[in-house]
Amino acid sequence: MKENLKQKYARFLVEGCLGLTKEDKLFITGNTEIRSFVDIVIEEAKNLGIQTIETFLVDSQAQKELYLTKPYEEIIKSPLIDKSKYNQMAKEGYAFLSLSSPLPGYLKEVDPKLLAKVQKYINETTKEFREYQDKDLLKWNISAVPNPYWAKEMHLQNEEELWKLIFEICLINDQEDPKKSWNEKLQNLKKRAEYLNKLQIEKLIYKNSLGTNLEIYLPENYLFQSAEGKNIVNMPTEEVFTSPNYLKTNGIVYSSKPLEYQGNLIEDFFLEFQDGKVVSYDAQKGKEILTGILKSDEGSSYLGEVALVDISSPISKTNKIFLNTLIDENSCCHLALGQSFGECLVNGLQKNREELKELGLNQSKNHVDFFIGTEDLLIEAILKNGEKKIIMENGNFKEENL
Repeated sequence: MKENLKQKYARFLVEGCLGLTKEDKLFITGNTEIRSFVDIVIEEAKNLGIQTIETFLVDSQAQKELYLTKPYEEIIKSPLIDKSKYNQMAKEGYAFLSLSSPLPGYLKEVDPKLLAKVQKYINETTKEFREYQDKDLLKWNISAVPNPYWAKEMHLQNEEELWKLIFEICLINDQEDPKKSWNEKLQNLKKRAEYLNKLQIEKLIYKNSLGTNLEIYLPENYLFQSAEGKNIVNMPTEEVFTSPNYLKTNGIVYSSKPLEYQGNLIEDFFLEFQDGKVVSYDAQKGKEILTGILKSDEGSSYLGEVALVDISSPISKTNKIFLNTLIDENSCCHLALGQSFGECLVNGLQKNREELKELGLNQSKNHVDFFIGTEDLLIEAILKNGEKKIIMENGNFKEENL
């Protein structure tokens, strides 16, 4: 593999996704499995003139040993778990680059209830950081970086094969400037979001052969958003998204792909909603993990996001399940349990949590995406004037709907 593609990718994350210049400060998070790529990012950031760079890399093996051998009280005191530094970095104006390099199934021996309890603690102790995120007060990006374990779990020959896939879906190659390629893609996503906003949708109805039959109301003054017009927070991104009225979802939805969460897999699950809340659920694998998500706080059993993605997206065309939410959520339509987005409401970023909740936007310390798109997914919009409009058919946007 040509090393210059890794350098090109690293530079694009800093300059293209985060939009940083020499005046900015950079905070890089990830795990020790990808230390060599972190070094490349640091080098490229310095080449751009950025001098103030901090890192937070977790040793995954040591973290696993901690979970398996220590009680909760000792675990939360460990530097491997303590992420309170995120709050300080946010206050000091750092841009956050989170390098996602998952280890699917790596923590399957750990008690799911312990994992859920620790995650709840982390959410509580990074509240200030998440407030900065929610109010769009900092630049941040999550991007994927391969490791050998991840490649093996995807049944690939080696890490290099996974790198090739990442470059392909992130438009990184020898011929083109990724900034130019992404600008074109983002303009198309912007047009799609603008179309949906003009429709004045009252509710969306989802149906497919898995058994999904779900009705989701949107709040007054909803806004569909895309990554166009600001720093790219997810790389890659193929979605347009909004937040629903969290009290007005009814019906049942079935997952279409496994969900990797905290080093565990949740597979073949369904959620049944009544007046917005999950009232019934099950999973063929990972039900205890799903239970931990739903019970982590009150808002975790309500929806916070509705995202529309073509089933024919470049990620989907690889015919791979990446076992990484960052990527898999951009292969097809998805929903998210938990926290909503203030930016998905007119003037929402100027409102506090209580005001947003009053307007129908869910509040939670969690935000967990899961995937529902299929090749036969039908999404019909009921407009405020009573008109019906098919938004997506056979898993893709109708051509006349961009």
